[in-house]
Amino acid sequence: MKTNPKIDMAEIRRLSKLSVEKILENSSVVDINLENYWSIVRGRKKPLVVFFYSNNDESSQRVATLFKYISSDYTNNIAFTRVKVVENGKPDKATATKLASDFGLDKTPGILFYDNTGTEMALEDEDYLNPDFKEFRTPKMLLWKTYYSAVRKEIDQLIAV
Repeated sequence: MKTNPKIDMAEIRRLSKLSVEKILENSSVVDINLENYWSIVRGRKKPLVVFFYSNNDESSQRVATLFKYISSDYTNNIAFTRVKVVENGKPDKATATKLASDFGLDKTPGILFYDNTGTEMALEDEDYLNPDFKEFRTPKMLLWKTYYSAVRKEIDQLIAV
């Protein structure tokens, strides 16, 4: 893992106005969809973070800037993926209900962290797929660096175990 890099808040603000796909297009974050979700998630040999987002939504865009920087810091220790839930705004009630029942996702944007057990992911049965870590807070630009540092600290503790 890298040390805390110098963060250019002007760049963060510029990125946050782009769609999530543009923010993450040249990152190590792998794009997956709901249809192939479980085939991608199962069998991972390292922890996996999944970012559920709306492509054009201020909250998702702010989280995407954080996700872009965090993913580059931990790419050797954690696999980072993203799932587009809807193109614009928040998902409708039916979609939100399905995400809650299928993945335990409370709202979009949402991040699920799947830890591994030894050398294999413990994802044999959907009933056993309770993510070990959920974080749904959306960083405000004023506090972006604080969120970034807090997330790094949390991840450092998770992967140190």
